[in-house]
Amino acid sequence: MRTLEVARAGDLIDLPPATLRNLELTQTLRGEEAPTLLSLLDTCRSGMGSRALRQWLTSPARDRSVAAARHAAIAALADAGFAPLRDALAQVADVERIAARIALASARLRELAGLRDTLRALPALRARVPDAAPLLVQWRAALAPDAGIAELLGAIADEPAVLLRDGGVIAPGVDAELDDLRGIAAHCDAFLLDLEQRERARTGIANLRVMFNKVHGFHIEVTASQAGKVPADYQRRQTMKNAERYITPELKAFEDKALSAQERALAREKWLYEELLAALRPHLGELGALARALAALDALAALAERATTLAWCRPEFLPYPCIDIQAGRHPVVEARLAETGGGAFIANHCRLGAKTRMLVVTGPNMGGKSTFMRQVALIVLLASIGSYVPAEACRLGPIDAIHTRIGASDDLAGARSTFMVEMTEAAAILNAATEHSLVLMDEVGRGTSTFDGLALAGAIAAHLHDRNKAFTLFATHYFELTEFPGRHAGAINVHVGAVESGDRIVFLHQIEPGPASRSYGVQVARLAGMPGSVIRQARAALESLESASRAGQPQIDLFAPPPASEAAGPSATEAALDALDPDTLAPREALDALYRLKQLRARDAK
Repeated sequence: MRTLEVARAGDLIDLPPATLRNLELTQTLRGEEAPTLLSLLDTCRSGMGSRALRQWLTSPARDRSVAAARHAAIAALADAGFAPLRDALAQVADVERIAARIALASARLRELAGLRDTLRALPALRARVPDAAPLLVQWRAALAPDAGIAELLGAIADEPAVLLRDGGVIAPGVDAELDDLRGIAAHCDAFLLDLEQRERARTGIANLRVMFNKVHGFHIEVTASQAGKVPADYQRRQTMKNAERYITPELKAFEDKALSAQERALAREKWLYEELLAALRPHLGELGALARALAALDALAALAERATTLAWCRPEFLPYPCIDIQAGRHPVVEARLAETGGGAFIANHCRLGAKTRMLVVTGPNMGGKSTFMRQVALIVLLASIGSYVPAEACRLGPIDAIHTRIGASDDLAGARSTFMVEMTEAAAILNAATEHSLVLMDEVGRGTSTFDGLALAGAIAAHLHDRNKAFTLFATHYFELTEFPGRHAGAINVHVGAVESGDRIVFLHQIEPGPASRSYGVQVARLAGMPGSVIRQARAALESLESASRAGQPQIDLFAPPPASEAAGPSATEAALDALDPDTLAPREALDALYRLKQLRARDAK
């Protein structure tokens, strides 16, 4: 820990927990890591870059100069070519984590070797950073730390052992005492070979061997059949099944010297390693600055790659309240469609400003209302962190918060129902939103009775329009709210287009002016696989409700069976089945009857 920074309330764009969850910035609603906005953006080549990108995404600054500088850097990287820089960044070590381990005196040997190699590669990496943007010049300057750090790290062997206790950590030539101790061990093999040849000649035992193991140390091994030729100065060390092991005064003296040298060499290496960590600690500030520079360059290069690959545009910041998006696209949905071959994403405009503060969005289920609302919020957020955005053009004024009220969830442990959670989140938005906030309200009021929900939705919309004056996307299935813009000058109606063909519906996913004519809920239920009998009864009840509404009659019973014409008698399939006599049918007639029944069943399902 080197410094502390306090995030003031006015420094960052407010992203409440509900917004982080509903926009699926770092986790999906199911708690998975992908597909999310971060998983789409994060093509970073290092862990440092990935962490920096996550921090940018979840803590965007209100100060537009930060984002504007990143836009300029992305443009410079795109023009100069970012591939060489990204290739170089793929070779760097995680300097940020290594510096933390140095501070805690717990850095691993391979980590220090990686830091050394990174420092050696910095000159080539600096040459790949273009100087066409002030932010790139700033980070490029931080890629030249004190040369003394690299000199200190030169003490680490080229290929150090994994563990310090294995030795071979400090490079040769760094410490004379360590080199002397290693020299003793290095000449060990030559001494043992010479001793083995001399003892064979002296004893006449041709298969005599001088050996070493970690349990019994150095010894001379003689087979049991040759034990009678052993000289008197041999001292038995171990008896085995087919051999005897001995030690001589000469071998014992060498053993003491060699083993002592190994132990002293390991102790010396441990001491030198601890001294190296202590010498590196004064340079932690420079290593931290280097880590921040590498992380920022990695994140910027990743955003440049995404902007180029996904055909995103550079947003423009304006000093007055405005959200003007031309042909905007949902980045994650568009990428998923491209992966699965699901077709092209339908782009849509969103224009909010001084005269238009609220869009009342209506249209069918599955039509794309929620996708449209979320894509506006994601484009605003991407522009605010300094990224290019998925649109043909984007002009954005000051933004202080992004609030969302989307989806249905309860909090059983906290004794809160689905509707209570909905109202709690809506209340938090009404108490916090300002004229510089972006608010997404999706189907507010659906957790209670129709009249209660409609009344609350209307009151919430009026508060956002009249008092908060926030930029608001208000999606609803209450068609009564389509009259809201007639009484509020800052609101307009838009709807998601759909085309009905017989009993089928085609979603156009296109935002069009004006209110929707209907919700197509029954058709969506049929697409979901509802049984045909349920669809027929629901359609009959819907027609009765609509007829009663047009005639000004009281609301009918939703649970009444369908009219006699549709429900009293059997279906066409059932009637045809009852008319069949299997015992009188020839094989050909049975096959024809089966095909006829399938046709009737398909017609009934519609």
